[in-house]
Amino acid sequence: MLGWEFPPFFSGGLGVATYGMVKALSPKVNIKLIVPNASQGISFSNMNIIGLNSISAEQLSIESLKFSYVNYTSEQHTLPLTLSTYHHKNEEILRNQLDPYEEVTAIERNLNSIRSAFSDGHVYGPDIVSKIELYARLVSQLASNGGFDIIHAHDWITFPAGLEVKRASNKPLLLHIHSLETDRAGEGARNEIYHLEKDAMMAADAIFSVSQFTKDQIIKHYGISPDKIHVVHNGIDPCPKTRVPHKLRDKLVVFLGRITHQKGPEFLLETVEKVTRVFQRVKFVVAGTGDQFAHLLETSAYKKLGSKFIFAGFLTKARVEDLLSTADVYFMPSVSEPFGLTALEAVQHYVPAVLSSQSGAAEVLRASLKADFWDTDRYANYIYALLKYEALNQTLSGDAYQELNQVTWVQAAEKIINVYQKFK
Repeated sequence: MLGWEFPPFFSGGLGVATYGMVKALSPKVNIKLIVPNASQGISFSNMNIIGLNSISAEQLSIESLKFSYVNYTSEQHTLPLTLSTYHHKNEEILRNQLDPYEEVTAIERNLNSIRSAFSDGHVYGPDIVSKIELYARLVSQLASNGGFDIIHAHDWITFPAGLEVKRASNKPLLLHIHSLETDRAGEGARNEIYHLEKDAMMAADAIFSVSQFTKDQIIKHYGISPDKIHVVHNGIDPCPKTRVPHKLRDKLVVFLGRITHQKGPEFLLETVEKVTRVFQRVKFVVAGTGDQFAHLLETSAYKKLGSKFIFAGFLTKARVEDLLSTADVYFMPSVSEPFGLTALEAVQHYVPAVLSSQSGAAEVLRASLKADFWDTDRYANYIYALLKYEALNQTLSGDAYQELNQVTWVQAAEKIINVYQKFK
């Protein structure tokens, strides 16, 4: 299994999903999980986790890394990324102008340099292209001895590695799509990342999508056969939560996630404007960062809505738990949301959810209130009703909480194993 984020090193839902999936699969599947950065404190039965930040000489032969490998990004000197692959911004940053092979082999000259390349404290970082190239080389070496039946790769950052291992081993490649470039950069995106995703999906033996919504996007924008795509909704581990009354006199509506175009900050702002016209005693807590943060902050001030916002910035998992335990409504107006794990986390805290219909979470949380991402009138009506009528709030939060019994990682793992069995 090829992953990029894994607790405690993660910046969003990808790390949470990989952790939940591995934990549920490990009782029935032997897993070698290779990630850039791993902590020694996490282990499950039947799982061997390899973090490239602590790779050993016994695991790796430096000289044998000098093989020929198709480089999907080496001809490009710019890539439309900011400091994180998931905080998308459609501007280009300059790559190192050295030849990519020379650049990577320079890193490979000693083991400490390889470790340090994945120990810089950034899950992604400004030199993400070089990291992806080096990751692919190291993964191919680690997989060269065989001993596996299936390659399971998570999102585009691991796809070059997955393709290389498939070419070398002729083993089936299964891709797990948590997010698409057409989600992050818009439906019209046809950049390097889009083509990498498309080429990988064309070459893959099977594809897991985290929702029917994502499957439809793969078919529509990437031209992949629907027979190749298996919907496996994300899950959440059962965990009783308690409510904690907050000390503010206002109700709290929580928006949790990256502040990017994909997450619909402009529709958040329109909704806040409409809700506060009829319900003054409310605060909208925005927890997250992203390239649209400054715009949201400035526009809210310009519209004289600054007093209705609390900008919390990026929160640790523990702080997110604290916030959700006090929230009155969870709001996710995403333009394109492959799943939306935070919606499940909110419901686990007995918080009713108002969700974009263009989201995977809306497929499994039937007791949530849903609207098209652009329909801010409906969003505002829903939020007003949940703030105004306590009985409605409690009924919907209770019904949604019961639905979580059918949205677990164990059930997701069973679906994944059923697909694995086809490649025995």
